[in-house]
Amino acid sequence: MNVCDDCAKFGRELKKNEIPKDVKYLPPEVVRERVERQKRRRYKDIDEEEVLVEDYPERIRNARERLGLTQDELAKKILEKKTVISKLERGEMHPDEKLIKKLEKTLGIKLKEKVTTTYRKDEKKAKGLTLGDLISGAL
Repeated sequence: MNVCDDCAKFGRELKKNEIPKDVKYLPPEVVRERVERQKRRRYKDIDEEEVLVEDYPERIRNARERLGLTQDELAKKILEKKTVISKLERGEMHPDEKLIKKLEKTLGIKLKEKVTTTYRKDEKKAKGLTLGDLISGAL
């Protein structure tokens, strides 16, 4: 590597095939195995995660009314402001993880559902539309 004189003072010149003492040496087979492991992890076929249900405002309102609580009473019970409950029930606010857990526990409802995403492994990379595709499609 070529560096200017000002930068050269921060290091030293290495002899050919010298490995610096602060660099950990890994045999090539170990490096290859780690790369393969990362590829397998990166290209997982199925991904599963929990997401907030779309009808969370109705679920919160129905559960609160079923328990005979006002918005103010529910807010006090979970240590939140009444406006937070009001916005949640109108769908103007999405609850964070902490608030979701408090609401689920207090109201006895589920606000998250598991969603599974399956990825397709294409051997060929998808190419964009070409001018030839447009012309042949017009004929």
